[in-house]
Amino acid sequence: LDRPTSGCLVVAKTKAAAVHLAQQFEFRKARKTYMAIVSGNPKLRSGDFDGVSTYGDGEFKWNRIDNDLEGKSAITDWRVVGKVESLHGKAGQLTLVEVKPKTGRYHQIRRHMAWVCESPLVGDTTYDGGDENALRLRKRGLFLCSNEIAVEHPYYNTPAGQLDWIKVEKDEKMKGCLREDEESGKVVVVAKIDLPEKFEAFLRHESSRSEKFLNQLEGQGKNVDAQIDD
Repeated sequence: LDRPTSGCLVVAKTKAAAVHLAQQFEFRKARKTYMAIVSGNPKLRSGDFDGVSTYGDGEFKWNRIDNDLEGKSAITDWRVVGKVESLHGKAGQLTLVEVKPKTGRYHQIRRHMAWVCESPLVGDTTYDGGDENALRLRKRGLFLCSNEIAVEHPYYNTPAGQLDWIKVEKDEKMKGCLREDEESGKVVVVAKIDLPEKFEAFLRHESSRSEKFLNQLEGQGKNVDAQIDD
């Protein structure tokens, strides 16, 4: 993870496990999920970038960015989870997004969201544009969290390990972090954490400030109308 990014870390306890994990990241077998707050209403700029598309329906509708970085393939899937009004967000809005990078290029999520979707991550001092509103939103740090990761188990997918996996009681498989992947049939370790409290607290704070400001404007408008009527 980049230093300002919070969330899950994978630590190998043996040399063999370290080699196995490194290969999974190299060959894109590790599945990573992030949550981020971006400034504005992210949209795919299909007219300006090749390789943007959507798939799925309703709440399972995902957007895909397939846009190279430094001449190397870079693919990011993302979907909107929630929105709030904000006095300092682009177009008066902040958006909570779920992001699944399929590749691992340098600052991939941050650059794809800022450049392709024109919605930089809140607190991103490198790609947020540095205008007055962006500077105000930097105060609480970068809102990017690695909240879930799935990697193949280093032992249960070996010939000997598969025999042991079969012996494990079904209810034991479902406990903890172990799962059998439906697509690959591999035994995977899934680690998932709740979002840091600062995400929800920040969205509540921004929404409350925006609502209060709009109510004040509405009250001022009513006073002007009353004076005109008088």
